[in-house]
Amino acid sequence: MLTYKTLYIIVLVSKVVASADGYVSRIKVSPWGYGNALYITHPNGYTSVYAHLQKYNDTIAKLVKQTQYKQKRFDVEIFPEKGSIKVKQGQLIAHSGNSGSSGGPHVHFEIRNGAQQPINPLILGIKVADNQYPRMRKFRIYYYDEFNNSDFQEISLKQNRSKVYKANSDTINIPTNNFYPAVEGFDRFNGANNKNGYYKLEFYLDNKLHSRFTADKLDFREKRYINSYIDYNTFKDIKQRFQRSYKEPNTHLRNISSVVNNGVMSLSDDSIHKLKIIAYDFAGQKSTLEVAIRLKGRYKHKHIANTTLFEWNHANSYKNSNFEFSIPKNALYSSQQFWASTSDNKITTYSQVCNIYDIGVPLHKYCQLKIKLQNADQIKDKSKLCIISLNSKNEKIYEGGKYADGYVSTKTRSFGSYLIDMDTIAPIIKANNVFQNKNITKQDKLSFKVTDDLSGIKKYIATLDGKWILLQFDPKRNHLYYVIDEHFEAGKHKFEIIVIDSKGNSNVKSYDLIRN
Repeated sequence: MLTYKTLYIIVLVSKVVASADGYVSRIKVSPWGYGNALYITHPNGYTSVYAHLQKYNDTIAKLVKQTQYKQKRFDVEIFPEKGSIKVKQGQLIAHSGNSGSSGGPHVHFEIRNGAQQPINPLILGIKVADNQYPRMRKFRIYYYDEFNNSDFQEISLKQNRSKVYKANSDTINIPTNNFYPAVEGFDRFNGANNKNGYYKLEFYLDNKLHSRFTADKLDFREKRYINSYIDYNTFKDIKQRFQRSYKEPNTHLRNISSVVNNGVMSLSDDSIHKLKIIAYDFAGQKSTLEVAIRLKGRYKHKHIANTTLFEWNHANSYKNSNFEFSIPKNALYSSQQFWASTSDNKITTYSQVCNIYDIGVPLHKYCQLKIKLQNADQIKDKSKLCIISLNSKNEKIYEGGKYADGYVSTKTRSFGSYLIDMDTIAPIIKANNVFQNKNITKQDKLSFKVTDDLSGIKKYIATLDGKWILLQFDPKRNHLYYVIDEHFEAGKHKFEIIVIDSKGNSNVKSYDLIRN
């Protein structure tokens, strides 16, 4: 996958052209994810993908708009008949943008094989100037334990071209027989600020390879295993990715290979040994860290009381008087000494706070959570009940949920703290450039800011004299807008907008508007 940034001053002007001859095989429009995305299938069986687009060329845009009006919705997915929209290499297909879950104006470009797996585009001969060595910034040694791998020593690194080293040459003392290393860093192309991942990363002990990661392709079915490959707890906490030699038992990421003893290294004597990490980029440049290590001292792993062994290759469940939590088979990446508790709820009055294990431990599959509702007889409209989680800042995160038989239930793929809340407040609609009886002849759009206090915007509808018209939604900016087109003819018309949140709370605004 490659990212090409766009100059963004007032409008987006960068053209996106087809990388090779082919035909448009898929078009997807969404407020989330890839936003406006386009897929072109080529004669060699590969598919090129262009995402976060601002707009399509006229032919594609016309088809998209026809489909949106036919289905009466903004987000659509279209699979044109094979060969019906042919393109030539270099032909304009779109303009780059910032649609979907994008952090800035750019075009996200992928090449996928016949199995729709993204492959490294550089493998196909795409040339990108690169004479920079991969960077290693930090290095860790984790003290391995079957159930608790959170303890480590961290060492900052310095680098001179291909050589990476720590501040002093002292031997690193490791107080446990079993350990595994990890490194944090990045790679860059010439003239770009984007921090890319390594093309390849290898871990050695005494010149014996223990683990290798290669970024040649990605299977979407496996991408969540990345949470197991990195130190997920550190990533959740400070957004740094430490790539580990350790491969948890239930990690099936095919990018990891040549694994010895699950990537765990062992020392059985007090002799000095050599630990080596090599990071490669696709251009063949490599950066090498070599450090001397030895077994010295004695580390005692922390013992957590009142835990239950949850094995990764079995279904597991926990239940007390306040909540139930069910984990399906293969949802854990490794077996865990599970714990849970409840605490007083100072945020709402509907339940206890359910503290479920360690938020820094990732889950691969959705788990079922049921929380007991307190004072159920006093709540008339139980359809507004929901479950929320609390992040590190104690902010509410909506998790969905429905009431049945005294409990509110939902599914989640995260451990953490959960409780029951209620959403009875409708979304807020604030007009940016609209008011009653306004003449909008000189405007190109009708613009609104929409926000919701808890469950989030689920549905939005606009009508003109009672007929459906197309609203576009940019959730990053809470921006909902109608681009004035042929559907808004000259004269006086009634424009109405309805916004509904995930718990069915709705708000309606209507305006009489004039267009000459």
